[in-house]
Amino acid sequence: MRLLVAAAIVSPLASFWYRAEHQFEIEKRAEEAIRWSLDGVPCPTADARAFAASSRPPLGATFQAVRLSRHVGHMQCASHVYRLEDGRHDAQVCDFTGPGVVAVETSAARAYWAPPAAARVVVIDGQPRCLQRERFRMGE
Repeated sequence: MRLLVAAAIVSPLASFWYRAEHQFEIEKRAEEAIRWSLDGVPCPTADARAFAASSRPPLGATFQAVRLSRHVGHMQCASHVYRLEDGRHDAQVCDFTGPGVVAVETSAARAYWAPPAAARVVVIDGQPRCLQRERFRMGE
């Protein structure tokens, strides 16, 4: 009898815990998908003349063989694996708070963009692309 009472108490608790953990994992995955999203409006393109026209000296850094330069703002980079239609791709992802004009150089391409505000540059298989993004706080 005691065993039945114990089972009646423990079973719903275990089930509740399992559902809560499962829901937490689903929400965590959804937040990560938003955080690393490739959705967004492409950045307006620029050229080398626009990049050189700034009165400020360029601020540059190399992240995993990708050379990134800007004249103002902050930059943070991370590696991420994207699961795309044609499989998994390692990518370099850099977020900029307000770079003015961004210059990106890889072994396969060179590109310039002039995002109006914050931007995300993603390099997949040596091909860079830039997306406008909402303002964010460094470290997010």
